[in-house]
Amino acid sequence: MKTFRQISSGLGVVAGCSTAVRKLKFGTVAGRDTLRTILLASLFLITTCEVPGGKPAMTEDMQRRAEKDLFYFQVRYLPFSEDLLIKCLELEEIKYRDVVLLQSRLETGYYSSDIFQNGNNLFGMKYPTQRPTVATGTYRDHAKYDHWSDSVIDYALWQEYYISRGYRIGGEMDSDFYLVFLKSIPYAEDRRYISKLVNLSRGDLT
Repeated sequence: MKTFRQISSGLGVVAGCSTAVRKLKFGTVAGRDTLRTILLASLFLITTCEVPGGKPAMTEDMQRRAEKDLFYFQVRYLPFSEDLLIKCLELEEIKYRDVVLLQSRLETGYYSSDIFQNGNNLFGMKYPTQRPTVATGTYRDHAKYDHWSDSVIDYALWQEYYISRGYRIGGEMDSDFYLVFLKSIPYAEDRRYISKLVNLSRGDLT
């Protein structure tokens, strides 16, 4: 257990870090590196516990959580890019990421659609009524999100919902299997949705 002195000391450092974070400029690489160090140090001080010998230690799971929290903090200050989207898909452990990435391109017209630009909706999701969601409302009959990364989190919740209902999409099979799953639900009202994804994978937008 932490002593009161350790907790007080940790909170003091965190308070100082918070002040430093507010003064940082996110436009420079150096600033982002400094921010990363400060936030990781803060999370370390708050979450560490005593181990034999009395020295604090951060587990791998704690480090992954810290890195994930840091990424989502930083990404809100960065312009959208597909590289950041791919990183989000990895962090949320989205199943069949290659197909899901194609879905984002198709649903947004390569990230140019109104629903994406103003609703932060990457996957054409409707506002759900029977599963957990991070959507904040609706925009043009679709789910609306505070940030596009929330749309990725919501897609992960959507996959988890279908897994909980007995759909076997948890094991990574081939992309064709996931395409069959999307067709059988069905994911979209457009009957040509799956063929469009296949064409898109071949570089054909027709």
